[in-house]
Amino acid sequence: MNKNEQVNISIPKRAFDKLYLNNGGKNKLLARIDNNRIILQAKETKTEAQTQSLRWFMVPGLLAGFVALVNFFIQKTDYVKLSGANSISQITIYLAALFGFITFLIALLLLGRKQLVITSRLAKFRSITTLSIAFTLLDFSLTSYFFYFVDLAFHGVILDRYTSSALIAGFVGIASYLMMNAAQSIDFSTITTILIFTLVGGIFFSMINNKHEDWWQINFSYLGSNLSNNWWQFNLTLIFSAMIMLTLIDYIFSLIFQIPQFFNTQMKVLRLLLAATSIVFGLVGAFQNNRSIIWLHELHWWSANALVILVLILIIGLKWLLPNATREFLLTAYGFAGLLALSEILFQTVHYLSLTAFEIISFSLSFGLLILLMQNLNTLYIENAEIFTVEIK
Repeated sequence: MNKNEQVNISIPKRAFDKLYLNNGGKNKLLARIDNNRIILQAKETKTEAQTQSLRWFMVPGLLAGFVALVNFFIQKTDYVKLSGANSISQITIYLAALFGFITFLIALLLLGRKQLVITSRLAKFRSITTLSIAFTLLDFSLTSYFFYFVDLAFHGVILDRYTSSALIAGFVGIASYLMMNAAQSIDFSTITTILIFTLVGGIFFSMINNKHEDWWQINFSYLGSNLSNNWWQFNLTLIFSAMIMLTLIDYIFSLIFQIPQFFNTQMKVLRLLLAATSIVFGLVGAFQNNRSIIWLHELHWWSANALVILVLILIIGLKWLLPNATREFLLTAYGFAGLLALSEILFQTVHYLSLTAFEIISFSLSFGLLILLMQNLNTLYIENAEIFTVEIK
């Protein structure tokens, strides 16, 4: 075959219709070869890419710079410190969070709608709101840590109001652009990553900010009890993590239910059990472990036990609920169940584990199993969705 000769390929129209083409209706695709694969994607001109990048960078940045400058005039601040009250870092952190939230929300609605395939309006509204808040918190945390290290490197720097406003505009513009890219990259891995970051980061933050250094000698639940000075951070972490988990469940099952062979009773029951597990997990945080209020403590205790029961039901019913599960996954799930039983024996019977160690081990195993189950469901979708024969002419 001549090297300059053209080869045509054809794909089913039902698959082509799902492509998000934003190139003036020309239906042109960009093809590239990557690791012995041909990847097709919507063709975007260089001008369109540059326009989109500038729009999402400059508009929030210029608005943030204008707000900062007006603030400095109102506060009659001629020279601005790098850190502290009404400083470059403080204003940037707050404005980056504000404009980042707005940018992410708009970008998700306009650009990421093809990734967020959830069909239910209520579920989509909840998912969009949850993801926007989650990424805003991530944006807030990363910006705060960034300026913490900048202040260490340039401690004591003072700049005039115009230079300070320009720097704030630049930092906010970069943060908003990154948030726009995040909204376009919503998929299973992204939602899972933000879930792990929120849960682990929130719990770790509650640990290091607890004024009682020996809290771990009592139990893990102490972080969310009324005896802890920052109980609300721990409980809010559990509630918000449960909301992200619900978003992940809605996302993956919206994909799976597009495949007729998986739209069955077993999958519906599995989704119901996973949703119930997420809700009960959130209730553990919603009902504070407050022993001075009996009914509140009782609800917390019942929620925690219900969470364990639901996880055990999931493990026991996996072979029926997920008949396509691999032998390795089932053995792993049963192994997790065995470790949960072993930790129970080491705590209740042998008294080798402390209550804190038992709670941390049980929580880590249960959460790890849920993530593995969701990963297995995502793999199930990838292996069975939109597989078709491509004809080469």
